Amino acid sequence: MIVDGHQDIAMAMLEDAEWDFSAPASEQHALSLVDAKRGGIGLILGTIFAPAGYWKDGSPFEGAQRQIECYDQLLKRHADDLFRVESKGDLKLCQRGGPIGLLHLMEGADPIRSPRDLERWAERGVRVVGIAWNTGNRYCGAWDDARALTAEGRRLVAHMRTARVIPDVSHLKPEAFDDVLSVDDGLVVASHSNAHALQDHRRNLTDDQIRAIAERDGLVGLVLYDEFLAGSASTLDTVLDHAEHMLALVGPDHIGLGSDLDGGFPPDRAPAGIDSVADLRRIGEGLVARGVDDAAVAKILGGNWIRVLQRTLPT
Repeated sequence: MIVDGHQDIAMAMLEDAEWDFSAPASEQHALSLVDAKRGGIGLILGTIFAPAGYWKDGSPFEGAQRQIECYDQLLKRHADDLFRVESKGDLKLCQRGGPIGLLHLMEGADPIRSPRDLERWAERGVRVVGIAWNTGNRYCGAWDDARALTAEGRRLVAHMRTARVIPDVSHLKPEAFDDVLSVDDGLVVASHSNAHALQDHRRNLTDDQIRAIAERDGLVGLVLYDEFLAGSASTLDTVLDHAEHMLALVGPDHIGLGSDLDGGFPPDRAPAGIDSVADLRRIGEGLVARGVDDAAVAKILGGNWIRVLQRTLPT
């Protein structure tokens, strides 16, 4: 079973009213229900993406509400094929080949008006929260902002453990990354990040950061975007290189997938050889061809996300 830890489904649907999620992936999209089923995907973390200023016709809270409602309609329309995961038991249904499970990851905490609101978002399926996207907010500075975590941001991170929500450190500058780890000693993830040692980009993680996530029993989700893989002209082998680099650093228990294949870039900016989410299994096939054993590949393709979510979801 494959778990994709980062897909901007609602954002893509709201930006492209003509997109038919039930049809095979088009030239504009690398994701569809047909391709997810064909590719053996058992669970998707569909994002809530509503940083301040991105949705011009409403506040971050209103933008997030629109996206939750979009997911609600999607689940209703495709009830035979999709369901919202609410418990550890639901994860077992995904693993047994049932309908594709859907959970939510909030990319940038701008819609969260107060840390006390976290429980309500968790009830709607939000189980992972990135404190900031590329722009700063009340909780955290961005790359062009001198702030790391604000006092309110530290309260938000501290409250995540109570609300059974996992902090996502993708997009954070190093000072904010360190702040998150200093506030709480629990589990963290980087839902969609690659290895800085192979591609010198500010969105990628240093070896020390990857080790720090592993020490918290978290994971790093490989993101399939040219710019974060090689700058341009990446291939499946480029993805495998990033995976093998992390394997050498932290072993197979702390790597996953966070493809972001509908994350605001066209499919031609994905690695050559991966045309849609149906091709995610090729990452596993490539790792096996390089000598990685089947058990380790199963963890990378989905098992590690399952383990992380089992630590968080209610019984």
